[in-house]
Amino acid sequence: MAKGRVLLYETALEYIKSRIVDGTYAPGQQLPSVSALAVEVGVGISTVREAIRILESLGLLRVLQGRGVFVTALPRLAENPLETLAVAENMILLGLLETRKLFEPEMAGLAAERATPEEIAAIRQAVEEHEDQIKRSGGGFIASDLRFHQLLLVAAHNPVLTRMVQSIDSLLVDGRRRTAHMPSTYGKSLHYHWLIADAIAERDSRRARTLMLEHILDLTSEVQRHLAAAAPLPEAPAGEQQAAGN
Repeated sequence: MAKGRVLLYETALEYIKSRIVDGTYAPGQQLPSVSALAVEVGVGISTVREAIRILESLGLLRVLQGRGVFVTALPRLAENPLETLAVAENMILLGLLETRKLFEPEMAGLAAERATPEEIAAIRQAVEEHEDQIKRSGGGFIASDLRFHQLLLVAAHNPVLTRMVQSIDSLLVDGRRRTAHMPSTYGKSLHYHWLIADAIAERDSRRARTLMLEHILDLTSEVQRHLAAAAPLPEAPAGEQQAAGN
């Protein structure tokens, strides 16, 4: 995904969110058509659709085939849209990190076993671009971060895994959009990317898996600290907590 597309996607997402927060799009209300929104925001139709997919995943929009896109009719969204948005985004982000732990370490291990010399060179180049973006901008490295992980997916040479990851592509972009605003992740992300790239180049699949898991665990800890300091996630009711522990 190109850097420009990432920025346009964020623009469309924030535009729709802001209209929900200010009440322009009230709970239960239908949004303008995708083409009308694209003109309004000044982006392409595919970019608007990507933003809508994320907001649907967050439970804030409903897409009804043949009818249109509607704001979810949640009472709490009308009462406190900012808090509802924050809680939904935080829960999806933490769930996404849990999901990444399930497939990205194996993806890195397979890349170490199967990557071609050209793919290894491309992975190292992506890390160099990541480092350059951090040095030049002090952040804003979403595109190069995505490219690194996408190249690992290609190098894993597993078509089923590729389709699985592509099915959550929009969520992966949004997750990186949010963590990219956390300065504490910049240097650590780059450090892990270099170590993983080296492990792949050396065909050390065990080390590649271990490093990727450590990378995601470290990011998860940073996200949890950030959320605790900014806006703690609400605890589940006692009954739900008990069920979760069974």
